Amino acid sequence: MTLIGEMMKIHCRGTARIRHRPSGKIYEIESDALDWQAVGSDERQMGEETHHEALIEHPVLGELKWGLWEYPTGVQNDLGTEVGSNELVEDFEYGLEHDEPDGHLWVDFITPGNPYGVFMDSYYETGDMLPDQGEDRGDRLINRLMFSHQVTALETYLGDTLINHVMRDADAMQRVLDRDDEVSKQKFTLTEVRKEPGLVERKVREYLRGVLYHNLAKVDVLYGIAFEFRILKLTSKQDELFKAVMLRHDCVHRNGLDKNGNKLKPFTREFVSETADLIQAFVESIEREVRQRSSS
Repeated sequence: MTLIGEMMKIHCRGTARIRHRPSGKIYEIESDALDWQAVGSDERQMGEETHHEALIEHPVLGELKWGLWEYPTGVQNDLGTEVGSNELVEDFEYGLEHDEPDGHLWVDFITPGNPYGVFMDSYYETGDMLPDQGEDRGDRLINRLMFSHQVTALETYLGDTLINHVMRDADAMQRVLDRDDEVSKQKFTLTEVRKEPGLVERKVREYLRGVLYHNLAKVDVLYGIAFEFRILKLTSKQDELFKAVMLRHDCVHRNGLDKNGNKLKPFTREFVSETADLIQAFVESIEREVRQRSSS
């Protein structure tokens, strides 16, 4: 566990298993071998983005890296593991945690009561801005910002909708406790449960807040557990959605460059508008399903 701020820490648990490509041998690395350091920071629209990294020079596997991006301050934005030409068989469970000595302030943060309404306000506002402030060229910063915001709005909707449902619906909560591997493996003593009657609910909320909601495959599974429907089955445009998520990653973490350092140029007005409509249609289909199941 590495402290990175007054109420923040990076947790890293378990064992990483990495297969050496030439020999096929699997090497195990324990979580306590990682030493997390802040290796870079950038000023962005909502404050500072900090890149935390743990680096290991393995005698056989070579350079291994684990990265965590914090943006805005106090919020886990992305994770990344690099094992070179080797194969990552099993990774650590790691991420940003909130240290809450004073009343669990992070858990007490209230999600919006109407995530769909918040999303639609964002959709319409971006749509109004694009014709006036967007540009025709596909490499312009303002276009990338509006594109990235659209994907972020999707993530926020997915997260807030899921958290609201699980925290309000006892059956959904029980399904998460029973079926989600990360939640079900947590253990508590009787003393801990007696001291804090709401311990289980708090831990579930913490877990759901820590999910990376741009990982649509994982979110698909979580919705299958909590709502008992799969979100990716509601769209025929899965490839376009996954592409949008990957492009957003390059916008946010590489300043609009791909992994080879080439500047990405697809962000024309037309592309940004089409992506907004794609995401809005996806959210609309999810919201219909959510409301139908909530009323039944």
